[in-house]
Amino acid sequence: MNEGSLTIIINQAPYVGERAWNALRLAITAKAKNIDVKIFLIDDGIYVARKGQQPPEGTPNLEELLKRAIDMGTEVKVCGTCIDARGFEPENEEFGICFIGKREDSLTPEDLIDGAIMGSM
Repeated sequence: MNEGSLTIIINQAPYVGERAWNALRLAITAKAKNIDVKIFLIDDGIYVARKGQQPPEGTPNLEELLKRAIDMGTEVKVCGTCIDARGFEPENEEFGICFIGKREDSLTPEDLIDGAIMGSM
């Protein structure tokens, strides 16, 4: 039996503070309590679903946490408009370090972890 539902919006880039990490922890805890969870990644939060993250040492890997939430049945949508608006890899040292290299072309849906799908408002 479903115990309710929760929609979480993440709009902060990974590894910049703790907001994205706390949001994923909340999602996993809620799923464990049989709550229907949906996550919408918007603004710089889209990078939480980026494949190949290399988090700073001592920092939880948000890619792994998001995969865990997806494996538990969480629906994850990534704002397609936000991806289109960010047709580049971030160069900001604060969160750019979690990606492998720099792409010369745009961030695409193929760069997202399995289970994260394109969405829109």
